Amino acid sequence: MEFDDIELSAIRRFLTIVETGSINAAAQRLHIAQPPLSRQMKQLELRLGVRLFDRGKRAVRLTEAGKLLHSRASQLLGLLGNTIQEMREIDAGSQGKLSIGTVTSSGATLLPQVARLFRLRYPGVTFQLWEGETSRILELLGDRSVEIGMVRYPFDLSQYDALPLPNEPLVVAVHRSRRKTIASKAGQISLRELTSLPLLIHRKYETMIREQCEAVGFTPTIVCMSDDVTSILTWADADIGLAIVPRAANGLIPSANLDYLTIVDPGLETTAAVIWLKTRVLSAAARNFLREFSSLYLDNTNKRGKQCRKKQS
Repeated sequence: MEFDDIELSAIRRFLTIVETGSINAAAQRLHIAQPPLSRQMKQLELRLGVRLFDRGKRAVRLTEAGKLLHSRASQLLGLLGNTIQEMREIDAGSQGKLSIGTVTSSGATLLPQVARLFRLRYPGVTFQLWEGETSRILELLGDRSVEIGMVRYPFDLSQYDALPLPNEPLVVAVHRSRRKTIASKAGQISLRELTSLPLLIHRKYETMIREQCEAVGFTPTIVCMSDDVTSILTWADADIGLAIVPRAANGLIPSANLDYLTIVDPGLETTAAVIWLKTRVLSAAARNFLREFSSLYLDNTNKRGKQCRKKQS
């Protein structure tokens, strides 16, 4: 005998008989005739190969086998009900695990704000967070270790759907011992002021930085290139040079030695995006997270843009 030979309806009716104490009372509760219910219980006993009831004139008593089935059937149906509910919650995005990969600077600033709001609405969802540079996040998306990635351009747009994030200015992390030699004001620094100064840069921005510096008349003095924003900030904290990083990296390392100055005349900007594979069907939790992210950042960006246009007009 296989388990699927036993109908769940028979198990449920068996439990109703136990609860009411008699087949007749169970039939009344179930709104069915008593003879079909009696036949179904006899068929259940035949399939199980055991006797479940000691039948009396007015009531039934469970045999030892019946008592075991009563105990286990209650557990099994309860587990089945819970499983169905959990599946529905997962499908609705209110349960489950969401894996996200993020570049370090954005992960430390943008992501926590969205995650806090998301958790308020979907407290049953847990997170798995992976950090690294854009190339690493693209690898994790490719092998499906993460569903959503927060990366910086460039990447292959043909492979991913994306929510572009607002442009982010690059800033210079300057050791305070150098501030006297830099004529910056109001938290800004002219690109020309970086002439002859030792620069620490992320490899991703090398071409942009070189081109912009040469456009204003000098070749940058790059003393260190790295694939890790944290590393060049640590070097700046040791006063080895000035680190050029995205604004989101401000405060990425705990330091009282660094001031962050926005680069102007001309400004340098980087662009990031939240991306996912075009060929992957996202979980409900991932879709809900993207909706929260879009609502928090992109809607606010559009509102700020409209306000600026109104002021200009």
